[in-house]
Amino acid sequence: MTPDDCLDLQYQLRYRAEYSTRYHRRRAAFLGNFDTLLTLLTIAAGATTFGELMSGTPGWLSKIGAAAVTLMSLAQVILRLGPQASAHVHWLKRWTELQTSIILTRCPTPNDIQQWTVLATTIETECVGELRALCRDCENIAARVMNIPNRQCQIHPVQKLLIHFGTWQQSFPTIADPPVE
Repeated sequence: MTPDDCLDLQYQLRYRAEYSTRYHRRRAAFLGNFDTLLTLLTIAAGATTFGELMSGTPGWLSKIGAAAVTLMSLAQVILRLGPQASAHVHWLKRWTELQTSIILTRCPTPNDIQQWTVLATTIETECVGELRALCRDCENIAARVMNIPNRQCQIHPVQKLLIHFGTWQQSFPTIADPPVE
């Protein structure tokens, strides 16, 4: 492997680390914030229900509050939002460490490339689920930041709005870069 080959592979690994850190940062923030929101709503619904029951005349509000508490608590248990957010924080930390190592190495050796590739693959195998649209969006941002041409993918506005809830868009066509004048 020539020094130029090592530099090319280093750049590819740096791009991979760049979009992966963005992905896990956004996912951890979303899941943590969504878990906090559900917790606050559960507290508010529970307090409302408790107040209705204490007044001695429980009505429709207490029924709605009890149902809301049950549904939100069930969602938190099934979706495991808090633990998932923590897992993404862990993966973010590992990708950031790898990214830092890649950036700080001026002249990578084949051994460096091999170690980085093994570490990147190990991290990726730990994170089995991936939202394709969110990944493409993070790749778009990373490509813009690193000035990599012809990497932008089109993400439908509705998909972009609901990017953390699933990937419905079947294909992500490449957007042609504007011609350089």
